Amino acid sequence: FTAKLQSYQDAAAADTGIPLLIGSDEEGGTVTRASRNPNLFAAPFPSPQAVEAGASGQGDPFAEDAYEKNSALKALGINVNLAPVADVSTDPADFIYDRTIGKDAAGTADYVERVVSAMADTGIGSVLKHFPGYGSNADTHTGIAVDQQPMEQFVSSDFLPFSAGIAAGGGTTAVLVSHNIMTAVDESRPASLSPAVYD
Repeated sequence: FTAKLQSYQDAAAADTGIPLLIGSDEEGGTVTRASRNPNLFAAPFPSPQAVEAGASGQGDPFAEDAYEKNSALKALGINVNLAPVADVSTDPADFIYDRTIGKDAAGTADYVERVVSAMADTGIGSVLKHFPGYGSNADTHTGIAVDQQPMEQFVSSDFLPFSAGIAAGGGTTAVLVSHNIMTAVDESRPASLSPAVYD
């Protein structure tokens, strides 16, 4: 596996001199694209909520988990992790809840900042997701989600974790945009297709 990824990087370097971004979706919990493979890892990485539940009270469990996880990915030749989840969700009934830290905007922002900084320390790129935030919206993999919150509410809540991740030490590499329709910015297009949302 690692030799194959290195061969891709070698080919890119020989052809263009520009290294490839090779990514994995390794949030921990239900989204573990690499660590669920028993040929690569002994066990899948835990979800952010499970990391917090298993914390000993010493050190920073989120930074330690992020450092361990992303160092292992980097050793395989993966240089971008599509994580952390920056969505704000405190309701277990929300579609996205199990993939989040399960805290309010301030708590989620604190979590995102710590994880992005730890990822930068490993030399792996982070990708904040899913802007502008799922929150209590429906799953856009199976239908349409329309977020009707006013802009003022968005700025003081769902935007905070994304802002924290962008400002964190080293800063995030990218932001993954969701398919929610955010009516406060663009009533007709999903965020992923909206120039106004990108602005």
